[in-house]
Amino acid sequence: MTARNAAAFVSSVLTLVACGGGAASQPTPTSDRSTCDVSFVTPPGFERTDTFEEPYPDRVGVRLGFRDEAGRELHAFAGIRGEFGEGLPDAGTVVLATGRIGRLAGGIHRVWVLAWDEGGPCDPRVVLGRGFDRRAFLETLERAGVVAV
Repeated sequence: MTARNAAAFVSSVLTLVACGGGAASQPTPTSDRSTCDVSFVTPPGFERTDTFEEPYPDRVGVRLGFRDEAGRELHAFAGIRGEFGEGLPDAGTVVLATGRIGRLAGGIHRVWVLAWDEGGPCDPRVVLGRGFDRRAFLETLERAGVVAV
């Protein structure tokens, strides 16, 4: 699979997420709503590329984007509804740094999705990675404070 096809796949995943809430149809954030916290430490070698906020009636969902020099991408989400990992094969479960269990999907086009809930309005929590094999994705998430060491 070419890099262009993989990029198109990631773009379609992000489009599904972005279309899920429709920021244009949502109310403007007020002090009544809290902004979701993305518990994600920028891993060594990655730089933040973007921040996106999606207002909902009860919260403001957040997506943070990161990229390294090799072109690998990470996108960390909190409180944004979407079809995360739709169509990707199940790859088992992973113990998170918090002790919770996350669902891992992926491998196709070197795209991985780790998703979990924490039981609040900022669920689901998701990290999407592109350009990784399974081991490198999980090692990067360890350095980001998401996956248990």
